Amino acid sequence: MTESIFGSYIRARRVAAGLSLRSVADEIDTSHVYLGEVERGARRLLPKKYWPALIKAVPGITEEELERKAAQTKPVQLSLEDAPPQYQKLGLALARRIERRDLNTTEMDALLRLLKGDDE
Repeated sequence: MTESIFGSYIRARRVAAGLSLRSVADEIDTSHVYLGEVERGARRLLPKKYWPALIKAVPGITEEELERKAAQTKPVQLSLEDAPPQYQKLGLALARRIERRDLNTTEMDALLRLLKGDDE
């Protein structure tokens, strides 16, 4: 079992607030076993239906951070085998740059605007 970014975030906020696993699980209407599995990474994510109660129960947890941590926890898979050659080149080039983490802020902002279709 690998540690979950999502689960680690919940655990860190819960512990920082001095709350027990059982008390938070009761507040969000799930079992402490299930919530513990989420925190340890045995289960990837806590379903979104529990998020509003979790945000109310644990100080410092925000929907924005839950979304961000959930996105970081989910593996990204991209199959390029049937894609046209230019798409393959683009996908591989972007993956390599992300892996090296050598895009500066200006480059990332420009790529995001282009990929999202923003005309700012």
